[in-house]
Amino acid sequence: MLRVDERVLVSTNQGGEPIGFRWRGGSYLVNAKPVRWFARKEWWVEAARAQRGIGAGVLEVEMWRICASRENSSLAQYELVHTLETSNQNAWRLVRVYS
Repeated sequence: MLRVDERVLVSTNQGGEPIGFRWRGGSYLVNAKPVRWFARKEWWVEAARAQRGIGAGVLEVEMWRICASRENSSLAQYELVHTLETSNQNAWRLVRVYS
């Protein structure tokens, strides 16, 4: 497993599921139905203190595990984190690669 923390550009279908992403100059296509779950943020790393009463979005992030491949390369698993930034823009980060 390779731990990564890099922004990626993700394409989604109408249901919001990732169907592809761009990372380090390469394009990757999702080859199977992605798996979605919610996990706790590492709030102790990201902020000194979470404000009381803001909601679950402060402590939880949307996670996706996908199987994807780049042209002429083998299939691997990737974990993505999806968040909404303050400007309501989608933000995606690649956090783990399983090859």
